[in-house]
Amino acid sequence: MSPESGETALRPEIRLAWHRARISGLDPGTPLHRVRQAEVDRQSRLVAAAAPVLDTVAAQLADTGFSVLLADSQSRIVERRFEQTRLGDALDEVRAVPGSQYSEDSTGTNSLATTYETRRGVFVTGEEHYLEPLKQFCCYGHPIWHPTTGRLEGVLDVTGHVRDATPLLGPFLQRAAQDIEQRLLEGSRHSEKSMLAAYQSRTARTEAPVVVLGDGLTLANPAATDLLDPADYVALRSAARTGAGRLVLASGTEVLVTGTAIDGARGAALYEFSTVDGQRAPRRRRLSAGRVQDQLDDFRTVRGPLLVCGEVGSGRTTAAREFAAGKPVRVHDTLYLGETGVHAWLTRAAASMRVADQLTVVENVHLLPESAVFGLLSALDHATGQVVLTGPPVAELDREHARLLSRCPHRVDLPPLRLRRQEIPAMVSRLLAEHHPGTPLRFTPDALRCLTRHTWPGNLHELASVVRMAAERRGAGDLTPADLPAAYRSPGPDRRLSPLEETERDIIRSALQRNGGNKVRAATELGIGRTTLYRRIRALSIE
Repeated sequence: MSPESGETALRPEIRLAWHRARISGLDPGTPLHRVRQAEVDRQSRLVAAAAPVLDTVAAQLADTGFSVLLADSQSRIVERRFEQTRLGDALDEVRAVPGSQYSEDSTGTNSLATTYETRRGVFVTGEEHYLEPLKQFCCYGHPIWHPTTGRLEGVLDVTGHVRDATPLLGPFLQRAAQDIEQRLLEGSRHSEKSMLAAYQSRTARTEAPVVVLGDGLTLANPAATDLLDPADYVALRSAARTGAGRLVLASGTEVLVTGTAIDGARGAALYEFSTVDGQRAPRRRRLSAGRVQDQLDDFRTVRGPLLVCGEVGSGRTTAAREFAAGKPVRVHDTLYLGETGVHAWLTRAAASMRVADQLTVVENVHLLPESAVFGLLSALDHATGQVVLTGPPVAELDREHARLLSRCPHRVDLPPLRLRRQEIPAMVSRLLAEHHPGTPLRFTPDALRCLTRHTWPGNLHELASVVRMAAERRGAGDLTPADLPAAYRSPGPDRRLSPLEETERDIIRSALQRNGGNKVRAATELGIGRTTLYRRIRALSIE
């Protein structure tokens, strides 16, 4: 089948993949010498979680003529299993070996590269492959997502000779990918427990600034929160995990940092800080809502990309759109990469940034594949219009995504709602006025007290949903605690919780939710006694 004559007979997703391969400069006769080789981490959390699943899948595929391959978050093959030597030789010939990066710009349409590109399960067989050397195969690919971080961890693939193609392997592969995801989740829970235990043990013995950094989790005591700027967390993630050294903070203060690896939490470390030569560490002021608005106003006239950081639901999109100042707004969200593919998404985003009289908003930059970060950096370098990027707190950006900071001379850090409790009554009044204008509704002091004591993991979005539900229930008059959803009716503890206690409460709540409210199973998962769990539930006013 030629790339033009038979293309109309292809399935839509395969036809789009052929188009992407063609605009990447590939020809169907292109040899596979463009496949990039790199060192891979055979001890990564993905490989550790996948190993027993791969063993099971390989055993089930024995004598079927199929192989199983595992690629990482950059579509680099890290593991492969096969029984038949002839199939192994065929895979060697097309460089489907550990260390090879199977991407569409070098290998065209196939289940590894196309699944990675579209973020969806893909079946490719025979003539549907773009490159001639791959047409001898049938292959099935399925993405592996991390249940905690929501990031793409890798691609699971089953490949065999085209004569053995069968549609039954699709559901089989999907179940195997889900098994790997479950093991990733279980590994995250164990890592979180190890990190929390290390944090609690150290902060119980010192008042010095202490930070624990792990994959998807950051813990910091009040002293560290006052000392460090979000950019300092990025520097910590780039530094060595163990040993002592000096670090110049964003404030200009030089500090001594001692890092210690945390047993049971791969890649996590505990950092403790002390000042140098008697310097007094400056206290970093958190942004209040007023200071956020002041920053937004200050940055309206500046040039150069702006980064808006904050937790999910903290108002990143709303803040970003405030820079439009009447200009058209074009939004490019990395959540929808799977609908178009990375290359097409980057092409449209870059074109949008070159429109001078327009605001381009790039949402959720932390979900952009690492291989596409350089493409976004290049687009920012050539932007002529105003550009705003949104993402999580800077401390949660990994090393590759932190490169975007070098292109963003201006940044707004949105504080989470739990640090703005005193503003909640005013926010509630504003939400009622916006969504129920002219309706005589107000929250009673008791109802507002319940709202101000909630931890608000969903931030402003969660608050808006609760206000809407309460208003729809009552319709008019005073809204009391009874009008709130059941989970929000408790006034909470009589005192304000410390950051450590808030972290502890969130972890206990999550464990209870995962175990259907069963306190015995939750205590076992957390590694504490049932009596201790009951005591902490009462102390932290957990419903």
